[in-house]
Amino acid sequence: MTAARTFWICFAVAMLDGFDTLVISFIAPAFAGEWGLAEAQIGRIFGAGLVGAAIGAVGGGALADAIGHRRTLLGCVTLFGLLTMGCAMAPDMGTLILLRLLAGLGLGGAIPAISALAAGSVGPDRRSATVTRMFLGFPLGAVVGGMVVAAMIGPLGWRSALWMGGALALLLVPVVFAWIGDARPGAHHGDAADMADAAREPVLGGGRRTAALSLFAAAFLILLVGYFLVSWAPTILVRAGATPERAIIGAVLLNVGGIVGALALTRFLDRVGPFRVAGLALLVGAAFTVALGGNLPSAVVATPLLVLAGAAVIGAQLTLPSLAAALFPPSARGRGVGFTMGVGRLGSIAGPLIGGEMLGAGLSDQALFACVAAPVLLSGLILRFADGRRPAAGQG
Repeated sequence: MTAARTFWICFAVAMLDGFDTLVISFIAPAFAGEWGLAEAQIGRIFGAGLVGAAIGAVGGGALADAIGHRRTLLGCVTLFGLLTMGCAMAPDMGTLILLRLLAGLGLGGAIPAISALAAGSVGPDRRSATVTRMFLGFPLGAVVGGMVVAAMIGPLGWRSALWMGGALALLLVPVVFAWIGDARPGAHHGDAADMADAAREPVLGGGRRTAALSLFAAAFLILLVGYFLVSWAPTILVRAGATPERAIIGAVLLNVGGIVGALALTRFLDRVGPFRVAGLALLVGAAFTVALGGNLPSAVVATPLLVLAGAAVIGAQLTLPSLAAALFPPSARGRGVGFTMGVGRLGSIAGPLIGGEMLGAGLSDQALFACVAAPVLLSGLILRFADGRRPAAGQG
């Protein structure tokens, strides 16, 4: 199992996650029109996939540590592919909600597996940067997949996007089967501490309790803000006077900023320390977020601030799996990543809901973004706190 081969296969799975997250928002107007759905009903369909992914992340992490990362990945990708094809045949809203929930279990469960596989394929001096770069597949999958879906749903219908997502997942199954070795927890490439003990140990054991609970709390806050920004950025920009076209560009720039920011952070994660770097990025991101609220009507100032806020906040969000991979040893890495991303997914569900309530309350741009900056600031402080309480063995 070569590190490069493992990296690119895991990168492809991360792209699939990004594609699936965005595709439902692209096809929502089409199935809403076909079935006569209100916005609240559409929201339930959005939420079903996120809830499934949150549960799948926790369950998939436990499964990966129990039976191996390769087997878990094979099962989860197969489950997602088949159920996404089932979504393409859904006759009504209720069926689509159920199938999206079950498909989310598969895709959410794959995330701890690819995190552990990518982390275990390299030494500790490259681990955090490798996992973060692998997860750049998520925003890339969203951007590229969104462009393809936007072009195909007109002539082929909204169901074609789901057929394509399911087919892409099933095409990855033989690739994973043939090219990823059956590495088991505790048997990865790495330092002596990684290789010493394959026994499963408690996620909160080994002196990691405080650092792990802090990481879970930070993950919730970071994804809460990240999904708020991604979900509501176009609406906020239109409210501030931007045209719909410019608002879409602004939302794209937010994600581009996240990709650039994560790439920049990878240069320092292993050299300086992943918790320290991500915490500092969030503290800076809080300042950019506050500044953004006061400059939205000015496109000249707001555009670079939007990119910088995305670079700091979305960039830090993309480092979360690498933080978990650095904190937890191989025997608990699947569960550690799973819990981190599972709790984070709860934040991803809460963010758009809380954002809708705040927008409905009629807050000014300054007050709105000050409220958004608060959890960014808090998450940065929490990660800085966690950094000083990590056990030496978890700093790999």
